[in-house]
Amino acid sequence: MHLPMALAAVSSHAGLSLGRSQRGDSAGVPWPCRLRSSGGGAVLLGPWLLRAVLVLPASHPRLRQGPSAAALWFGALHRDWLRSHGIDAHCHEGPLSSHWACFAGRAPGEVLVDGRKLTGVSQTWRRDRVQLWSGTLLSPVPWSMLCRELNRRIEHAQVLAESTTTVQCCLGYAPDAARWAVELSTHLRAAGTEDATCAASKPGLRARPRLGTSVEANAADGPIRQEECFP
Repeated sequence: MHLPMALAAVSSHAGLSLGRSQRGDSAGVPWPCRLRSSGGGAVLLGPWLLRAVLVLPASHPRLRQGPSAAALWFGALHRDWLRSHGIDAHCHEGPLSSHWACFAGRAPGEVLVDGRKLTGVSQTWRRDRVQLWSGTLLSPVPWSMLCRELNRRIEHAQVLAESTTTVQCCLGYAPDAARWAVELSTHLRAAGTEDATCAASKPGLRARPRLGTSVEANAADGPIRQEECFP
């Protein structure tokens, strides 16, 4: 499979995606639950969330400056795409603020509108490639469902509602999820390919962030599966 590559999709049913440190939080959850290889907080999957992944070869010029710069670049791609739809989006460039729920936290590169989170980002660096993930809230999220299934106080649902926004809220109407998924994947793939072509001749050393365990690193070799891109 040729890189860069990009995929985007919206889940038709509710599900749960947990950061790698949340392994024990999925007990008793009645619907599909996946453990991400990246960190971060819990994400409630469903028709309200547009997920995307951009997979770059490890030699891609945009990775030379390391994970922080890659996150800011990836977030800026989403910011510019959202602005093209008339949404006044901005990238978070401040410090990392962790939370058990992904959309209540803040990380560099994540996209905000009026200080409220619209798009979350995460990444996994492997020996042969880097995967950059995003989740953009398209429509209102049943935050109380997330709190209930993870045994969190219901008051957290209000905090999540107040700290986030959605495309529907920004535009005043519900977006066409299927069309937005195709458009976003095309936008990300084009940006990754263009940057690789334009910047390939520029000097600079690729940053070498710490890999995971040797088992994780070895498992990264070989073809890319769609289920790997959307853990």
